[in-house]
Amino acid sequence: MALEIEGKIVKIFPERSGEGNNGTWTSQDFMIEVPGNYPTKAAFDDFNNAAGIQSCQVGDQVRVSFNIRSNEWQGKYITSLRAWRIEKLGANGGNTTEQPQNNPAPQNEAAPF
Repeated sequence: MALEIEGKIVKIFPERSGEGNNGTWTSQDFMIEVPGNYPTKAAFDDFNNAAGIQSCQVGDQVRVSFNIRSNEWQGKYITSLRAWRIEKLGANGGNTTEQPQNNPAPQNEAAPF
């Protein structure tokens, strides 16, 4: 199940690492604030830098694509929001990647076809 949410990064936590059955792993948590009548915060996990939180800064407006994941640990269930893509957004909520400009032909020139 893939979900998306938009908000502003308010905290980036230190990276953690360790050894597992499949080798070395890294994980870095970050928190975004989601605007609205009742703003809320949500914490996400960027496992093995899959989403790219290392290229973001506190204050960036982002769209986070994530999966919900639950694991059992010592008889309790722990749920995490695992980010797999982070897109930086512009001030108006659009992507910061530049869109190609539409340059119409000047009015006084004939079309080339």
